[in-house]
Amino acid sequence: MKKITFIRHGKAAMEGSDRERVLDADGIIQATSLCKKIKDLFEGKKVRIISSPFKRALQTIEKLSLDFGANIEKSDALEEINIGKDKQLSKHQIIEKMWSDEHFKVENGSSQSEHVKKIKKDITEILENFYKSDYNLVLVSHGNSIGIILKYFLNTKFTFNDWKNISMPDIYFLEFNEKNKIIDFKRDITGIEKVFTI
Repeated sequence: MKKITFIRHGKAAMEGSDRERVLDADGIIQATSLCKKIKDLFEGKKVRIISSPFKRALQTIEKLSLDFGANIEKSDALEEINIGKDKQLSKHQIIEKMWSDEHFKVENGSSQSEHVKKIKKDITEILENFYKSDYNLVLVSHGNSIGIILKYFLNTKFTFNDWKNISMPDIYFLEFNEKNKIIDFKRDITGIEKVFTI
């Protein structure tokens, strides 16, 4: 059976632009234990790694790519959705409304439906290649983006409450049978050091 593994990046420093923020000291420790967990799981198996181009995402999976001798492919489709900002609503309030209404957005932000349309071609291509191949797929992304892909492209249950519970880093495993049907879907962060939760 082959798997898709979704990884949310580790804890990052707040300084710098969102794309350029790097893992902080805790994030580096998190990434090391995370990569060991994934390495042990996929030892001796084929692995394809695709990541958001944001620095904190690439850093999170860097050691695994070295261990497997696998290049980290970059995909803009794995970037975080732009939620925008609003003077009346906090970040969490905006996200809650976005998860209850796929068309909701604030000024300078994108709705979930707009984001799905934006990434549809690339995510569909990534998944179709996985379905017809024999490798395990590791996708490194961001909290909202992972939830959106799970919900809209893989038809799994993901809500605002699931988003609230997501940690840095986080791991979701989806196991597929020979007909490319999901036979197991679970979150598993056991063994990850210094997990950060809000």
